[in-house]
Amino acid sequence: MGKNIVIFSDGTGQRSGLFLDENRSNIYKLYRATRCGPDTEVDPAEQLTFYDPGIGTSPISENFFLRLYRRVYNVVSQATGLGLTGNVIDCYAAIIRMWEPGDRIFLFGFSRGAYTVRCLGGVLAFCGVPTQMPDGGPVLRDQKTSKTIAREAVMNVYQHTASVHPEKASLRERALLEQRTLLATRFRKKYVSGDETGPTEAPYFIGVFDTVASLANPVVVFALGVVGLLIIAGLAYLLSIWSLSWLLWTAVLGVAAVLFFGSWYVRTHFKMPGALPGFSPWQTFTRTEMLMNFYDNRLSQRVKYARHAVSIDEDRKTFQRVGWGTKGVANEPDENGVNWFEQKWFAGNHSDVGGSYSENDARLSDISLKWMLDAAASTGLKFDSRYMHLYPDPTGPQHDERRSWVFRFAGVKPRDIVPNATLHESVARRFEARAVLHYDVVKPYRPISLRGHEKVRHWYA
Repeated sequence: MGKNIVIFSDGTGQRSGLFLDENRSNIYKLYRATRCGPDTEVDPAEQLTFYDPGIGTSPISENFFLRLYRRVYNVVSQATGLGLTGNVIDCYAAIIRMWEPGDRIFLFGFSRGAYTVRCLGGVLAFCGVPTQMPDGGPVLRDQKTSKTIAREAVMNVYQHTASVHPEKASLRERALLEQRTLLATRFRKKYVSGDETGPTEAPYFIGVFDTVASLANPVVVFALGVVGLLIIAGLAYLLSIWSLSWLLWTAVLGVAAVLFFGSWYVRTHFKMPGALPGFSPWQTFTRTEMLMNFYDNRLSQRVKYARHAVSIDEDRKTFQRVGWGTKGVANEPDENGVNWFEQKWFAGNHSDVGGSYSENDARLSDISLKWMLDAAASTGLKFDSRYMHLYPDPTGPQHDERRSWVFRFAGVKPRDIVPNATLHESVARRFEARAVLHYDVVKPYRPISLRGHEKVRHWYA
């Protein structure tokens, strides 16, 4: 029997394991309990793990200029989602290095990390896991080679076009979808990761906490734009002291900035993989609208098990959920009574479901974490129980990120929850409580998103 390969992709700005007393996401808590090491009971012959920190968490260098660059990059990444493609590549490269035939792949993610592993699941669905090099030798598992192969799979195959449902696609979109299928077939043949019918490997279990897409925070993006203009104006002024006029230097620096970002846009958004069966080289030319708009709301039936914990109370407009599932597919339990797919709604905001608050205030996130852990463990995930002491409480405190300065002026949009959506059983208990803490006010739990839900609407009478 093979081992488990477990990939964890954390949320924006989340990077744990640096301090003893820190705010940890559910993703890092799962990683800490499932990793092998001298301090855990997890056997590396049975399970290997990889933790990918959230975007906007690149380590700060000691060098002044590198430190400045890293800080700017982290801020921009957290605001815009820049770097998400790199996260998918890193996770896929880790699978290439660790996976052997017979292994089972588990994927876990939170927030944009959930978006990341769902994209990663899409990459696996198209490309599988390479087993050989193009020259016929075994696949090289070093860092450089695995990353080169992963970059080819993600950027040249998966990101060739967006995952549009074929029935809703235009003629051009259908052509691009067909081209992506041909590119995937070519990749699988090149690296012996499947055949013409599909890949040999697919995720065994995908567990995600409150998936959100790579949407930018408009307030922070505007602020970054203003800062960028001020920097250009300031540099132009300093250079004008040395030579030429301020307006001329402003124009020169402005053109340089446009050329820099323009070249980046061309490299990342324009693709032309060359001639494919039935398509000329020019017919394969494509421009992607959004670099990471490649998620597919449909869940592949090749995935053995999937779980999605969704937030009821998150109402930031830029944190709208990315739904999941496949209509018309029976969700029947397997021979062990375990359902193929479960998507449940949990009380609390984004991080009340995915974690990252103080342990004193983590009772709501413990609920979703226990639900996810129980589901994954029932399908074979190994974990050290000494690192997983949970205290779930439906009456726990609820947070509100719109009170922070970053999101104070962000748009508000309560989530649309259908009347028969599946609520976790803890939600009913939260309604029954006389009052619970909502950030700074103690009051009954009555979220506007559930006003029409068939199981709890009687509480609003």
